[in-house]
Amino acid sequence: MMRDPYLYEDVDVLKNRADIKDAELLQKAEADITNLAMSALYGHKYEKFNTETLCDIHRSIFGQIFDWAGEFRTIQMIKYEEVLGGDTVKYAYPKEIKKQLTDVMKELAKLKRTGENSHDIVFKLVRIIASIWHTHPFREGNTRTVIVFAILFAKHLEFEVNHELLKANSSYVRNALVWGSQGIYSKYEYLENIFFDAFLHENILPETPTSNDTISKYEKIGDYKVKNYVERPHKYKK
Repeated sequence: MMRDPYLYEDVDVLKNRADIKDAELLQKAEADITNLAMSALYGHKYEKFNTETLCDIHRSIFGQIFDWAGEFRTIQMIKYEEVLGGDTVKYAYPKEIKKQLTDVMKELAKLKRTGENSHDIVFKLVRIIASIWHTHPFREGNTRTVIVFAILFAKHLEFEVNHELLKANSSYVRNALVWGSQGIYSKYEYLENIFFDAFLHENILPETPTSNDTISKYEKIGDYKVKNYVERPHKYKK
Protein backbone atom coordinates (compact mmCIF):
# COMPACT_ATOMS: atom_id res chain seq x y z
CA MET A 1 0.00 0.00 0.00
CA MET A 2 1.31 3.42 -0.96
CA ARG A 3 2.52 5.52 1.96
CA ASP A 4 1.29 9.06 2.54
CA PRO A 5 3.87 11.14 0.60
CA TYR A 6 3.53 14.01 3.09
CA LEU A 7 4.99 11.86 5.88
CA TYR A 8 8.56 10.87 6.59
CA GLU A 9 9.38 7.32 5.51
CA ASP A 10 10.42 6.19 9.00
CA VAL A 11 7.91 8.01 11.26
CA ASP A 12 4.28 9.12 10.98
CA VAL A 13 5.16 12.82 11.13
CA LEU A 14 4.59 15.42 8.42
CA LYS A 15 7.76 16.41 6.59
CA ASN A 16 8.68 19.88 7.78
CA ARG A 17 11.32 22.53 7.22
CA ALA A 18 12.80 22.11 10.69
CA ASP A 19 13.11 18.35 10.10
CA ILE A 20 11.35 17.63 13.41
CA LYS A 21 10.45 13.96 13.61
CA ASP A 22 8.76 14.00 17.00
CA ALA A 23 5.00 14.57 16.64
CA GLU A 24 4.60 16.42 19.95
CA LEU A 25 7.55 18.72 19.29
CA LEU A 26 6.25 19.50 15.82
CA GLN A 27 2.80 20.24 17.20
CA LYS A 28 4.25 22.67 19.74
CA ALA A 29 6.49 24.40 17.18
CA GLU A 30 3.59 24.62 14.74
CA ALA A 31 1.30 26.14 17.39
CA ASP A 32 3.86 28.78 18.34
CA ILE A 33 4.61 29.76 14.75
CA THR A 34 1.02 29.74 13.51
CA ASN A 35 -0.29 31.77 16.46
CA LEU A 36 2.17 34.54 15.65
CA ALA A 37 1.40 34.35 11.94
CA MET A 38 -2.36 34.47 12.50
CA SER A 39 -2.06 37.45 14.84
CA ALA A 40 -0.11 39.31 12.16
CA LEU A 41 -2.67 38.42 9.49
CA TYR A 42 -5.57 39.94 11.42
CA GLY A 43 -4.12 43.35 10.60
CA HIS A 44 -3.76 42.56 6.90
CA LYS A 45 -6.25 43.76 4.28
CA TYR A 46 -7.01 41.85 1.08
CA GLU A 47 -8.71 43.57 -1.83
CA LYS A 48 -10.21 40.33 -3.14
CA PHE A 49 -11.49 37.21 -1.41
CA ASN A 50 -11.06 34.25 -3.71
CA THR A 51 -9.15 30.99 -4.02
CA GLU A 52 -5.84 32.80 -4.46
CA THR A 53 -6.40 34.71 -1.23
CA LEU A 54 -7.27 31.48 0.60
CA CYS A 55 -4.01 29.92 -0.60
CA ASP A 56 -2.05 33.05 0.33
CA ILE A 57 -3.47 32.93 3.86
CA HIS A 58 -2.48 29.27 4.21
CA ARG A 59 0.99 30.08 2.90
CA SER A 60 1.34 32.98 5.34
CA ILE A 61 0.35 30.81 8.31
CA PHE A 62 2.25 27.63 7.46
CA GLY A 63 5.00 28.72 5.08
CA GLN A 64 7.70 28.61 7.76
CA ILE A 65 6.80 25.00 8.54
CA PHE A 66 5.80 23.16 5.37
CA ASP A 67 7.17 23.39 1.83
CA TRP A 68 3.71 22.74 0.40
CA ALA A 69 2.01 25.62 2.26
CA GLY A 70 -0.50 27.32 -0.01
CA GLU A 71 -0.75 24.33 -2.35
CA PHE A 72 -3.74 22.02 -2.72
CA ARG A 73 -3.36 18.54 -1.28
CA THR A 74 -2.68 15.73 -3.75
CA ILE A 75 -4.11 12.84 -1.75
CA GLN A 76 -7.47 11.84 -0.34
CA MET A 77 -7.81 11.80 3.44
CA ILE A 78 -10.04 10.64 6.25
CA LYS A 79 -10.20 11.70 9.88
CA TYR A 80 -12.34 9.98 12.49
CA GLU A 81 -14.52 12.45 14.36
CA GLU A 82 -15.83 11.76 17.85
CA VAL A 83 -18.58 14.35 17.37
CA LEU A 84 -19.87 12.14 14.51
CA GLY A 85 -19.61 8.97 16.55
CA GLY A 86 -16.36 7.96 14.85
CA ASP A 87 -17.39 8.68 11.27
CA THR A 88 -15.32 10.86 8.92
CA VAL A 89 -16.15 13.93 6.87
CA LYS A 90 -16.20 13.08 3.17
CA TYR A 91 -13.70 15.63 1.87
CA ALA A 92 -13.40 16.61 -1.78
CA TYR A 93 -11.20 14.43 -3.96
CA PRO A 94 -8.02 16.28 -5.00
CA LYS A 95 -9.18 16.70 -8.60
CA GLU A 96 -12.42 18.34 -7.35
CA ILE A 97 -10.82 20.95 -5.07
CA LYS A 98 -10.24 23.75 -7.57
CA LYS A 99 -13.74 23.59 -9.08
CA GLN A 100 -15.48 23.37 -5.70
CA LEU A 101 -13.59 26.39 -4.43
CA THR A 102 -14.28 28.35 -7.61
CA ASP A 103 -18.00 27.68 -7.24
CA VAL A 104 -18.20 28.64 -3.57
CA MET A 105 -16.12 31.79 -4.08
CA LYS A 106 -18.72 32.94 -6.62
CA GLU A 107 -21.30 32.70 -3.82
CA LEU A 108 -19.02 34.63 -1.47
CA ALA A 109 -18.63 37.42 -4.04
CA LYS A 110 -22.40 37.97 -3.95
CA LEU A 111 -22.33 39.02 -0.28
CA LYS A 112 -22.67 42.79 -0.15
CA ARG A 113 -23.37 44.48 3.17
CA THR A 114 -25.96 47.27 3.03
CA GLY A 115 -26.23 48.07 6.72
CA GLU A 116 -29.61 46.40 7.01
CA ASN A 117 -28.69 42.86 6.01
CA SER A 118 -25.99 42.01 8.56
CA HIS A 119 -27.86 38.99 9.92
CA ASP A 120 -28.45 37.62 6.43
CA ILE A 121 -24.76 38.11 5.56
CA VAL A 122 -23.58 36.14 8.60
CA PHE A 123 -26.22 33.46 7.99
CA LYS A 124 -24.93 32.95 4.43
CA LEU A 125 -21.28 33.27 5.45
CA VAL A 126 -21.67 30.36 7.87
CA ARG A 127 -22.69 28.07 5.01
CA ILE A 128 -20.00 29.34 2.64
CA ILE A 129 -17.22 28.89 5.20
CA ALA A 130 -18.52 25.41 6.02
CA SER A 131 -18.39 24.58 2.29
CA ILE A 132 -14.81 25.82 1.96
CA TRP A 133 -13.79 23.78 5.00
CA HIS A 134 -15.66 20.74 3.65
CA THR A 135 -13.53 20.91 0.50
CA HIS A 136 -10.44 20.75 2.75
CA PRO A 137 -8.02 22.15 0.17
CA PHE A 138 -4.80 21.61 2.13
CA ARG A 139 -3.07 18.61 3.65
CA GLU A 140 -3.11 20.26 7.08
CA GLY A 141 -4.20 23.56 8.60
CA ASN A 142 -7.61 23.95 6.96
CA THR A 143 -9.51 25.08 10.06
CA ARG A 144 -7.10 27.86 10.95
CA THR A 145 -6.96 29.00 7.34
CA VAL A 146 -10.70 29.19 6.74
CA ILE A 147 -11.32 30.93 10.06
CA VAL A 148 -8.73 33.61 9.29
CA PHE A 149 -10.28 33.90 5.81
CA ALA A 150 -13.74 34.35 7.38
CA ILE A 151 -12.49 36.92 9.89
CA LEU A 152 -10.70 39.00 7.26
CA PHE A 153 -13.70 38.85 4.94
CA ALA A 154 -15.99 39.98 7.77
CA LYS A 155 -13.62 42.84 8.58
CA HIS A 156 -13.61 43.73 4.88
CA LEU A 157 -17.37 44.13 5.20
CA GLU A 158 -16.74 46.31 8.28
CA PHE A 159 -17.93 43.91 10.94
CA GLU A 160 -16.22 44.39 14.31
CA VAL A 161 -14.97 40.85 14.75
CA ASN A 162 -14.12 39.30 18.10
CA HIS A 163 -11.48 36.88 16.79
CA GLU A 164 -10.33 36.10 20.34
CA LEU A 165 -13.70 34.41 20.94
CA LEU A 166 -13.07 32.07 18.00
CA LYS A 167 -9.51 31.39 19.17
CA ALA A 168 -10.59 30.66 22.75
CA ASN A 169 -13.19 28.18 21.51
CA SER A 170 -11.18 26.60 18.68
CA SER A 171 -12.30 23.05 19.53
CA TYR A 172 -15.94 24.12 19.41
CA VAL A 173 -15.36 25.88 16.08
CA ARG A 174 -13.72 22.86 14.50
CA ASN A 175 -16.44 20.47 15.60
CA ALA A 176 -19.08 22.95 14.46
CA LEU A 177 -17.43 22.94 11.02
CA VAL A 178 -17.56 19.14 11.04
CA TRP A 179 -21.32 19.25 11.55
CA GLY A 180 -21.65 21.88 8.84
CA SER A 181 -19.99 19.50 6.37
CA GLN A 182 -22.49 16.66 6.32
CA GLY A 183 -24.27 17.43 3.08
CA ILE A 184 -28.04 17.20 3.39
CA TYR A 185 -27.58 16.20 7.04
CA SER A 186 -25.57 19.31 7.94
CA LYS A 187 -26.37 21.13 11.16
CA TYR A 188 -25.33 24.77 10.90
CA GLU A 189 -26.72 26.02 14.22
CA TYR A 190 -23.48 25.37 16.11
CA LEU A 191 -21.41 27.50 13.75
CA GLU A 192 -24.17 30.11 13.64
CA ASN A 193 -24.05 30.40 17.42
CA ILE A 194 -20.42 31.46 17.56
CA PHE A 195 -20.36 33.44 14.30
CA PHE A 196 -23.31 35.57 15.39
CA ASP A 197 -21.55 36.06 18.71
CA ALA A 198 -18.17 36.93 17.17
CA PHE A 199 -19.39 39.07 14.24
CA LEU A 200 -22.61 40.63 15.54
CA HIS A 201 -22.01 40.30 19.30
CA GLU A 202 -25.36 38.63 19.73
CA ASN A 203 -25.89 35.57 21.86
CA ILE A 204 -28.44 33.35 20.12
CA LEU A 205 -27.82 30.34 22.34
CA PRO A 206 -30.49 29.41 24.88
CA GLU A 207 -29.12 30.22 28.31
CA THR A 208 -28.80 26.97 30.22
CA PRO A 209 -27.42 27.55 33.72
CA THR A 210 -24.91 25.08 35.11
CA SER A 211 -24.90 23.92 38.71
CA ASN A 212 -23.02 27.12 39.59
CA ASP A 213 -25.64 29.24 37.79
CA THR A 214 -23.09 30.34 35.21
CA ILE A 215 -23.37 30.08 31.44
CA SER A 216 -20.98 27.91 29.45
CA LYS A 217 -21.95 28.75 25.91
CA TYR A 218 -19.53 26.61 23.95
CA GLU A 219 -18.91 23.50 26.00
CA LYS A 220 -21.11 21.13 23.99
CA ILE A 221 -22.02 20.29 20.39
CA GLY A 222 -25.19 18.30 20.71
CA ASP A 223 -24.36 15.72 23.38
CA TYR A 224 -20.63 15.87 22.65
CA LYS A 225 -18.53 17.68 25.25
CA VAL A 226 -16.03 19.82 23.40
CA LYS A 227 -13.52 19.71 26.26
CA ASN A 228 -13.04 16.01 25.45
CA TYR A 229 -11.86 16.83 21.93
CA VAL A 230 -8.43 15.40 21.11
CA GLU A 231 -6.79 16.35 17.84
CA ARG A 232 -6.25 13.32 15.62
CA PRO A 233 -4.09 13.30 12.50
CA HIS A 234 -5.61 12.95 9.07
CA LYS A 235 -5.05 9.54 7.55
CA TYR A 236 -4.13 8.83 3.95
CA LYS A 237 -6.88 7.08 2.02
CA LYS A 238 -5.83 5.23 -1.12
